[in-house]
Amino acid sequence: MKFCYCPDCETLEPTAWYRRKTCRLCGKDCRIITVKMSFYGAAMYVLSAIGAALLGAELLEYDLGLGTMRLYLMFGSLILAMVFAGLETARASDIAQQRVGKAP
Repeated sequence: MKFCYCPDCETLEPTAWYRRKTCRLCGKDCRIITVKMSFYGAAMYVLSAIGAALLGAELLEYDLGLGTMRLYLMFGSLILAMVFAGLETARASDIAQQRVGKAP
C-alpha cells in the first residue's frame, strides 16, 4: 500500500497509484510511504479471484457440480476477502504511522 504524508498538515492517508503526490487538504507536496503487502493482502487477492471465478460460472450458468455449495463458496470467499482487506489496511496503516513517527 502507498500512503501520502504531508509534513505541513501532518496528515497520513492512503493513496492510490494513480494519484499525484500532493496533499488533498493543502495541495502541497507530500512524501509517499510504501508498505509491502503481507499474507493478508495475498489472501485477499486469492479469495477475490476465487469469488470472481465462481460468480462468472454462476452468470454463465456453468455447472461446477457443487450444488448449492457454490453459493456458499462464492459469498464466503468474497466476505473473507473483505475481512483480509481490512486487516491488511490496518496493518499497513500502523507501519506507515511508525515510519512517520506517529504512535499507532
